[in-house]
Amino acid sequence: MRQLVPIILLSLFFSCTGCETDLTTGVSIPDQAEEDEVTTSTGFDELSLRTLELVNRTRRAGCKCGSRNMPPVSPVSLNAKLTAAARSHSADQANMRKMQHLGSDGSKVGTRVTRAGYTWRTVAENVAWNYPDVDAVFAGWLSSPGHCRNIMGADYTVMGMAEEDLYWTQVFAR
Repeated sequence: MRQLVPIILLSLFFSCTGCETDLTTGVSIPDQAEEDEVTTSTGFDELSLRTLELVNRTRRAGCKCGSRNMPPVSPVSLNAKLTAAARSHSADQANMRKMQHLGSDGSKVGTRVTRAGYTWRTVAENVAWNYPDVDAVFAGWLSSPGHCRNIMGADYTVMGMAEEDLYWTQVFAR
């Protein structure tokens, strides 16, 4: 029996490479990144898909954010939980009739993303108001150094996007 224990442990190790395993039971624990990161465009609206296209085109090419050259970075994926957080904040801004990063309940982006069910390591938010369409708001964000740096942030792997009554919210996270 003692000789079987190392073999069983090794087989559990190799069968779970890239995942976490409960050492007590040997059962695989799903990786949140696999659960949360959406790499396909299924289920997202045209606004989100167009934004994703613009973001990833810019990230692939690199750009200049103010006076700072930003090198090309990896693309991001759309994430339903971040989209829900963005949608909620756009609705809140529209209800307050005020563009701001602070929610009507005093919440910041990290709190809203956590409430939406996403466990994040790093998070950022772009907001805007009164742009007629996604191309215009994206151009506005690129012309603002801080917003542009969020778009080009190499640490971010996922994003969400929403608009309500011309209140725009874009959320990035890892």
